[in-house]
Amino acid sequence: MNTGRLYTGLILPALVILVFSCATPKPVLYDKEGQPLSITEYEKIALSEYENDRFENAIEVYKAIVSHYPDSTRALAWANYEIGYCYWRLKDYENAGVYFRKVMNEFQEPAVKILAGQMLEKIEEEQEKK
Repeated sequence: MNTGRLYTGLILPALVILVFSCATPKPVLYDKEGQPLSITEYEKIALSEYENDRFENAIEVYKAIVSHYPDSTRALAWANYEIGYCYWRLKDYENAGVYFRKVMNEFQEPAVKILAGQMLEKIEEEQEKK
């Protein structure tokens, strides 16, 4: 009996199943008719993704808000902040800084600007540690 083939025949399919069963499902970004969800629905999905440490998915959802609701300046300001914050959680300080600076430079929402400024300071502190 050739044990090499036996192991390959059993292990490879099991590994493929394991990889696909552990893959994070992508968030739903459109309704059944293919239309964008409401800002509130996007925010709920993004929060769920964030709370489950699926920061890449949360970023995707917040980017959907930016894409589909360009006239809602308050939602845009917060979505950009949250994108930056998700990047910060991923320790991708370069991208986080891009979004926090965007909030600081493009929006007038006072609370989000204060938070973005604080996050920029944290990024600076992290970079000084290196």
